[in-house]
Amino acid sequence: MKEFLERLSQKLLEQAPQLAFVITESQNKRYPSMQLLEKELYPFRTSLVELYARSLVRDENERIDKLKEWGEEAGTEFAKYQTITLDMMLREVPNYRNIIGTVLKHEALAADVSAAQMYDLISLLDSTVNDVTYFFSVPFVRYEKEVLKLSQTLITELSVPIVSINDETAILPLIGTVDHDRALILQERVLQNAANRQLEYLIIDLSGLQTTDTFVAQQLFHLFDALCLLGINPIVSGISPAIAQTMVNLGLSFGRIRSFATLKQALDYIEH
Repeated sequence: MKEFLERLSQKLLEQAPQLAFVITESQNKRYPSMQLLEKELYPFRTSLVELYARSLVRDENERIDKLKEWGEEAGTEFAKYQTITLDMMLREVPNYRNIIGTVLKHEALAADVSAAQMYDLISLLDSTVNDVTYFFSVPFVRYEKEVLKLSQTLITELSVPIVSINDETAILPLIGTVDHDRALILQERVLQNAANRQLEYLIIDLSGLQTTDTFVAQQLFHLFDALCLLGINPIVSGISPAIAQTMVNLGLSFGRIRSFATLKQALDYIEH
């Protein structure tokens, strides 16, 4: 069996360029956008066929190590291409299984291997295909999660902009919802920004806020207290009937914090 696997491995190594070409043609028809990266994808596919070929004659530990090493490198590299998705790459898996499986079947029939040996051979191929899929997907998914986390951070940071009116006054429009991550950035970024500008007034406009619950109210009052400690006067605008009713139901009051129904009213108060 060992000699047969070595001949089979060599056969696949010799045919790797042709098999990679067939897979490339198939994928280009399915995903025309892949043609733009054909120069990068064709060598990748050739090397993958060669990886399958060499896996046939490696012991289990070496086979896993090589597949993991290849998957980490290839998955990380191709995750960076915006025109390629993990779904597109995984759609190639049946191509390798079918094309390489066909070569194995013809060679096995020619060598008159037993049914048991044929079963072992197919099991080895299936195991290798599954391992390739897993080791390629892990860094690909990890990279996409990192990009998503970075995007969420940037979006969250942009969701607490401070708009200057003059040297002493600025507006913080709160739009959407306030979750835990945004609340942390709200406390850190807003306080630092307001202190650096040496503001006298900071208007927190709530007209774009979607929800006001206990958590949101708590974060707002923490912000008010911190601003007061810095010598900055917090003023609240955009108090809608819904927000007012929510505050009443929660038993909360702005107390010494000035509040207004509209931003214009808040600005008029500061000017006068």
